[in-house]
Amino acid sequence: MTRASIFPCMKLTDQSLLELEEPEDYFKGAGKDQLPTPTDILLFFRPTREKLQQKALQNRSHHRFVLAFNLKTKGHVNVDHLSLPFAPGQALLIHPYQFHHFSQLESPNLHWLFYTFELEPGTFLEPLRNRVTNLSEKTQQLMTQLLLEWHQEHHPEALQAILLHLLLSLKLDLRKTSTDLPSEPNDRLLRNINRLLAEWRGKTVIVADVADALNLSESRLRAVFKESAGIPLGSYIQNYRLNRAMALLRTTSLPIADVAEDAGFGSPQAFSRIFKKETGQTPRTYRKVF
Repeated sequence: MTRASIFPCMKLTDQSLLELEEPEDYFKGAGKDQLPTPTDILLFFRPTREKLQQKALQNRSHHRFVLAFNLKTKGHVNVDHLSLPFAPGQALLIHPYQFHHFSQLESPNLHWLFYTFELEPGTFLEPLRNRVTNLSEKTQQLMTQLLLEWHQEHHPEALQAILLHLLLSLKLDLRKTSTDLPSEPNDRLLRNINRLLAEWRGKTVIVADVADALNLSESRLRAVFKESAGIPLGSYIQNYRLNRAMALLRTTSLPIADVAEDAGFGSPQAFSRIFKKETGQTPRTYRKVF
């Protein structure tokens, strides 16, 4: 009896076993880098544009990785200053603290699958930053395997192992995917608004200010922006401020009052009130985490 018949699920043959070469050194092998393990894995699904955009305002900076799979419906994922086209059969890994939202969705009916998880920073996943990747058959199989494990056994160790394998497969897929990046959003309106917000850093910006600068009526600007970006312009400006403030709290030792002024909140009191409402933490508590 051959080994192939003993293990019917494994395509082992005597020839493949005999072709294994004797190690030159029994203490040196493949895989010298210790790979970190993803933890606190969550899966969720967005079947409609409405459902996706209902959650969009929560997608400000946070400490988790977000792995998005497009199963149906073209759109754009706006990550920091980039607008990345996102098509069916593709994946995008959003890194911690990257401000992101979704726009230019081709249809109100979506099939976008999300895996989120925690992983120590500075990992092997850095090459996937801001890269939309075409999925190989192997990666799709791993994606399905993880989904089935989530529904069936839900063993944490199995979920972690499959997700790690999937992420490594996604890195291999990246080599076969064009890595050209748009230098800025290809949506002219969003590009102009981002430019104005950058130029007006330190100013408390309202929608009327943007409308005046773009020679549009306030109502027209609100309608056009909502259609393009999927969220109200006022909410986008608020998220822009919060994202800016979070970055300053994480990376500088500026006093809270200076952070509030730089991010355009007008006063430290207003900043602390809005920050606590939107994040559940005071600016000072948020900074202590880092």
